[in-house]
Amino acid sequence: GTLKVEHEGDGLTDAMLQEWGPWMDAQIERKFGSDPPPLVASTLNFSRNEIGDEGVRLVCEYLQAREISVQMVKFFKNSIGDAGAWAIGQLLAHAREPVHEVHMSHNLISEQGALSIFESIARSKRYPYHLERAGRRDSQGLTPVWLRMEYNCIRWALIEGRLEQTQIRWCAADSRDGWGPKDTSPMVCMHTLFRSQKLDGPSLGVGGGQASSSRGRAVQSPAMQPVDPPEEELDVDGGAEEVPMYMFLDASAVRRFAADKGSAKERLFTFQGLLNLCQQGHMECTPPNDVSMPQWLGPVEERDRIVMVITDTVLEELASIAEHSPNDRRQMEWLTKAPDSYLKRSHQWGILEVLETAAHTQLIKLAGWEQRAKELRISRWALRNLDFACLWDSQIDSPGKVLFVTGDDSLCTFAAEAARTVDGLQRVAVAHVHKIDRVFASDREHGGHRLYEAAQRPKANKFCGACLSAQIMTSLVLEPALAAAVAAASPQAADPSLDLLAALQEAQTLLSEVRPVVEFSTHPDAAKWVERVDRARERWQATIVRHAQYARAVGERARVRWPAGAGAARVPIARLLAGG
Repeated sequence: GTLKVEHEGDGLTDAMLQEWGPWMDAQIERKFGSDPPPLVASTLNFSRNEIGDEGVRLVCEYLQAREISVQMVKFFKNSIGDAGAWAIGQLLAHAREPVHEVHMSHNLISEQGALSIFESIARSKRYPYHLERAGRRDSQGLTPVWLRMEYNCIRWALIEGRLEQTQIRWCAADSRDGWGPKDTSPMVCMHTLFRSQKLDGPSLGVGGGQASSSRGRAVQSPAMQPVDPPEEELDVDGGAEEVPMYMFLDASAVRRFAADKGSAKERLFTFQGLLNLCQQGHMECTPPNDVSMPQWLGPVEERDRIVMVITDTVLEELASIAEHSPNDRRQMEWLTKAPDSYLKRSHQWGILEVLETAAHTQLIKLAGWEQRAKELRISRWALRNLDFACLWDSQIDSPGKVLFVTGDDSLCTFAAEAARTVDGLQRVAVAHVHKIDRVFASDREHGGHRLYEAAQRPKANKFCGACLSAQIMTSLVLEPALAAAVAAASPQAADPSLDLLAALQEAQTLLSEVRPVVEFSTHPDAAKWVERVDRARERWQATIVRHAQYARAVGERARVRWPAGAGAARVPIARLLAGG
């Protein structure tokens, strides 16, 4: 039987977890009966709580006593120390089946706790493990356990010798399936950010060495050398590129985002909807200093943020539209000058920037496409804005960091056509704002529907179960859009198999809506059906992701330097909004 345990942001403490075991027993009996089959928890999520070592021990001991296997363990953003890390190590070593992923970032683990996890993995001799579902494997069908331990209190250099003694094979990568070397799986794959630590706890000095006096700040520890992986498999610069996702808005998108309350009802992607999420703690943002945020939000990492970008070119076009409409004129004056306007409030919450592009005087990426834009009645401002977004993306090493949002169907058509020959557009996803809203409204897999509903309310008393971040936007909007762009650019674009990809995405959405009905059905085969549904969804999602990865690979062909006169300067928002 398969189950999923979700307690993210529920405010749980060690004392409350004293009652979790009996509660869990009752849930299992209700779903599987008094004599349950062997159970597998696909996800065990206790992230963003107030759990310490005792709480982790209680959970791990319960799982081992009931012989419940766990595939993904999430305890990030808690207050877990070395005793809790030891309990996780015991779970890794003694669970009925190998654990696939362990997320322990943003806790209080020191070198001792890190060592206990690694030594438990080495002694167990069960990693790498055989992977039976979708995912990367070596020639023998093996894959490593994925381990997230960044932003703890670990001085890796102090335990380097002890780790070598364990003879554990490990590597670092940006993603779950990015491990190396290619032919033989290591035992452990850690995220490339493992060296980023918040050294605000005393070092236990395991293995010798003098503890640093740094406190309360993220630092880069000296790099550990892996046992087997070649040097090129590691990120020697200390982690992935720390940039947010940039969501460029054109004039049509700004007008829809700024629609009055009545016409914006039941939509997430409006300025008010996103501000609601920020104020609730349901969007990764940087709130004003005088605002206290819910505990579940936790520290915000730059790569998790979504930053809307409005260029001065967009403000020019809005001003031109306002000249012919009194309503638009009043709205434009309020947006750019009122102290409580959507633009200024969004900037205060760290989800909006206004960029000056005066030096961007000529088309670079989209040169030669002026006539087609004119045929589709796309304004010169919109064309310049899309060209600038492509240039902006070309300066970011990591793919999938730029999304262009529009409310103009013609611009979506133009982007699809241009992507066949303009390499830059195969890295920049172009999406219609209404389609983004529909995708979030129908998503039950990544928390999109919960965020869609939360955006309709200014306040929230509890965590809705999701937080709007770059990762969710990538999964729901950016990767499917890039895959579609590459498919359109492919010589086999007329191949019926492309229709199958769209059908898979539609089927994923449909099954996510049907699954809860099946899961709580009283039919004796309900558990079997749920398991088959989950396996099918995993296979389909793997297919969709492979298309998206191909899109990124094609996009990597476009790497250019900023030409003279094409630069962008970030200027204070007040200057642009006030027109000074």
